[in-house]
Amino acid sequence: MERWTSWVLILNILTMLIAETDVESLTGYRRPSAQIRWLRDNGWRFTVNALGKPIIALAEFNRRMVGGNRLSGGEQEPNWGALRPEAS
Repeated sequence: MERWTSWVLILNILTMLIAETDVESLTGYRRPSAQIRWLRDNGWRFTVNALGKPIIALAEFNRRMVGGNRLSGGEQEPNWGALRPEAS
């Protein structure tokens, strides 16, 4: 793989994750263990890297902050009755 291709790949990965400073601003905590606790308590999807720091995908940040489907611990069942025609 050429050198510039490696950099492009690294930049693509970095733009898909929110920065450490953003995690600190989001959680209000500097210590990774406190950040992880806050993220878990508030239902965020994330992973922990080898350094013990939380990693949040930009898609998860946008889902939570902009809107979309929220995880409530269990998905709500659709209202199947709404699909049935009304009886005359």
